Amino acid sequence: MLAPLLVGIELVSHLAKAVSLGARLVANITAGHLLFCILSGFAFKMMIAGGVITILSIFPILIVLFITVLEMAVALIQAYVFSILTAIYINDAVHIH
Repeated sequence: MLAPLLVGIELVSHLAKAVSLGARLVANITAGHLLFCILSGFAFKMMIAGGVITILSIFPILIVLFITVLEMAVALIQAYVFSILTAIYINDAVHIH
């Protein structure tokens, strides 16, 4: 008698995995882009603060360069996590008992 209820619960469980994977990826990518935009805007304002570009402008440029490298590293990690979790979810879907 509980079989139809269990089918519904399992269906919701598998759909929730896909939705949570997408939500995590979107949140992480959006957070990285927001951080990059905020810090690059801050760095640009520091560079033109005195009306002339000075030697102190190297620090904001280095910050933006560091954030860019960090953003690339996060993108690689996100791609790896996405690939692994997708493979696990597909494996679960193929081997449903």
